[in-house]
Amino acid sequence: MSGTVEHAHLLINSGQEAEFEAAFLDAHPVLAGATGCLEAQLFRDSEEPGSYLLRVRWATLKDHLEVFPASEAGARFASKVAHFFAAVPRVRHFDAAAVND
Repeated sequence: MSGTVEHAHLLINSGQEAEFEAAFLDAHPVLAGATGCLEAQLFRDSEEPGSYLLRVRWATLKDHLEVFPASEAGARFASKVAHFFAAVPRVRHFDAAAVND
């Protein structure tokens, strides 16, 4: 598997988790259809309410860091979900090829 895997730790404003999840479901097709996006999934934190992991597999790191933010898809996605963030997301990027593969 090639590409880059983005892990974004999202903290959502308290009491807005259900609205955020609904907004993400609405915004998911925008993200999934963005140039270079191969897969996007949102996971609830098992231990901390209001905490989520957004995992996105991109064809290239450039697709996430340069292409997506400057695109219409990037603006549309942010407009649907960013107002729920209690803090700036912590984002890391990983090689999509596992060390043990």
